[in-house]
Amino acid sequence: IEIVLAVRTARKAVTEKVETHLIDKATYTAELIDARVTAFFQFFEGIARSPILRDSAVSYREKAVFLKKEAAFNARIHKLDLCDMKGIRHTDSGQMVDVADRDFFMAAAKGKNFLAEPLISRLDGAFVNVFAVPIYDDNKVIIGVLAADTSGTRLSQDISDIIVGKTGYCSIMGLAGTMIAHPRTEVVERQINFQELAKTNPETASIAAFMKMVEEHDSVIGRYSYQNKYSIAASAVIKSTGWKVVIGAPLQEFMGTVTTLKQLMLWIGVGVAAAAIVLIYLIARKMVQPLQ
Repeated sequence: IEIVLAVRTARKAVTEKVETHLIDKATYTAELIDARVTAFFQFFEGIARSPILRDSAVSYREKAVFLKKEAAFNARIHKLDLCDMKGIRHTDSGQMVDVADRDFFMAAAKGKNFLAEPLISRLDGAFVNVFAVPIYDDNKVIIGVLAADTSGTRLSQDISDIIVGKTGYCSIMGLAGTMIAHPRTEVVERQINFQELAKTNPETASIAAFMKMVEEHDSVIGRYSYQNKYSIAASAVIKSTGWKVVIGAPLQEFMGTVTTLKQLMLWIGVGVAAAAIVLIYLIARKMVQPLQ
């Protein structure tokens, strides 16, 4: 009884500490990513204020050439282009692509900085994230949108060094439940949504149930199972985008000390029981001999 109570108490204490650690880790990671996104927006806002972009006498081709030179200063930028208010994206090569129906254009055209979830670019078919900021004239009127493409897997690379326990990792879920950052980049490239995947793959039902909780709340702590492994995970919201950071690891990886304690106490219990049996036998024999 003492062994059972001790192990249960230790397991509960370790679990509580793990939950606190995961929540703190998820919150810190969300704040870090939020700061990076904000810094990027500030960088693009600075470019959007360039006089050449506000000058109606300068052609879109010349503006696109200027933006190509600016993009060369930042290795993360895949393409940096100008969109007019009709939603036509102009490139330095003279290519024009209609992006009027893209969420990043519609948001920026209304005056909101926007970071799009990974998508296939209509310019060159690349898998990208798109940063979009409005361009204002001297009268604070929106006259265009600055669109910057970055690699759609770069965010996965940014979080790949976040390790929890031995095999735990960090991932990011988009607004619709699609994974937009993951250590396995194919999960992002295939735009996996575990809630949708569970409809055809029952093995992922537990993950889907947890992801639904993540989608519905700003911060959660929960458990899920996959391939007979039980994991514990926590989430936090990235304020600038509304995306959710999810950090988790197999629960057993945190229970190593509890397992060791359990084994030690079992051996002690067996030793004490054996010693007690021998002692009782000797005492009983000593008492019975005179009576015989």
